[in-house]
Amino acid sequence: TPWFNGWGFNLPRGQSLLDKWNLIPEGIDILMTHGPPLGFRDWVPKELQRVGCVELLNTVQRRVRPKLHVFGGIHEGYGIMTDGYTTYINASTCTVSFQPTNPPIIFDLPNPQGS
Repeated sequence: TPWFNGWGFNLPRGQSLLDKWNLIPEGIDILMTHGPPLGFRDWVPKELQRVGCVELLNTVQRRVRPKLHVFGGIHEGYGIMTDGYTTYINASTCTVSFQPTNPPIIFDLPNPQGS
């Protein structure tokens, strides 16, 4: 993904970032990004704030609507949430201190009808 909390490809929030999110095609079942959308497994206790991307949140919930959105950039946010349609998985294997001790998250998606 093009931006993540001052890391990654370092795009600022706003229109230039939204232009990149707009490249995500509609009709996909699984979306993988580096960082999370705002409000989903994005809490950073040390900074006492959520650091997810609001443009990504709007892209996921209003346009793309994948069944599954997987990311891992916020190590403190490891775990699973849902908004009732999309399941959000912060699959970071590392803890906030970069120790690779988080167990893998395993998930199943139903097979498409007729397969």
